[in-house]
Amino acid sequence: MRTHRTTAAAAFTLAFMGWGSLCSAAETAAFLKVAPGARPVAMGEAFTAVADDLNALSWNPAGMALLGRKEAAFMHAELFEDTRYDFIGYGHPLSAGALGTLGFGFARLSQGSIEARTEDRRPAGSFEASDTLLQAAYARRLAGSGPLLGISVKYLNSSLAGVSAQSAALDFGLLLERNVRSVPLSLGFSVMNLGPGMRFLNQTDELPLAVSLGAGVRVLSSLRLAADFRHRPRSGESRFGLGTEYMVLPALTLRAGYSTLAASGLASDATADKAFNGLGMGLGLRMGRVGLDYAFTPAGELGTAQRFSLSTKF
Repeated sequence: MRTHRTTAAAAFTLAFMGWGSLCSAAETAAFLKVAPGARPVAMGEAFTAVADDLNALSWNPAGMALLGRKEAAFMHAELFEDTRYDFIGYGHPLSAGALGTLGFGFARLSQGSIEARTEDRRPAGSFEASDTLLQAAYARRLAGSGPLLGISVKYLNSSLAGVSAQSAALDFGLLLERNVRSVPLSLGFSVMNLGPGMRFLNQTDELPLAVSLGAGVRVLSSLRLAADFRHRPRSGESRFGLGTEYMVLPALTLRAGYSTLAASGLASDATADKAFNGLGMGLGLRMGRVGLDYAFTPAGELGTAQRFSLSTKF
């Protein structure tokens, strides 16, 4: 039984590595490296300084303080190898935001049936794998036009071939907004997934700690430009992202961006050196207080990942 589980765990790890830079040998909880939210992904993952909606839960919890109304959102992503990612979240300003904002999120990553094999490569049935995240966040702006600060507490659960592991993590965020010669400028900083590792069977691996710096600027009133740098100290992985969104009409926003591949060389042969890998594109539709966002990211032979987000403010 132990041999079966060990082989299954190895197979699942290889499946994740097929996505290209979603996991490493030194880290576990690879689902924490999946970029959530259609809007941030379409902008090349350059969202640390832009976070002004419920996506802030996953990118920079300080941005929760920018919610002017209660907001609920749902996201569904079709990734690679029959893998699906779902997220549902809720943000609640306290006393119209004067006392800060509370945020709650639930995310689940699930993979289709995976074939298991014994050490001598004989078929041994199949197994399933899933990851779950529960999250609670609080953000508040300091007095006047001061910086926004946010903190998030996360409970993590991973299940693999009947074996499960749990852990907890903290996220911290800072957001600054300034006008430089009448041009709105935002600067963001976040530390994500700070916590102990997760233990599967006889092995404990660290969580994918990430430190991000970002900047965003509005050009006129309809165009936003953003840049992000994210580093994962435990794996040595770094990414740089550039993104933009342009409001064509009050009801239509177009987005595009690019995020570099991991510097640690974890990209698989299926995704390495592909001209469009790292590209993000999408759009946003607004109908009153309801919004629909879509993003797609090509990844060479692995296919295309698609994300859909639905949100409402009330």
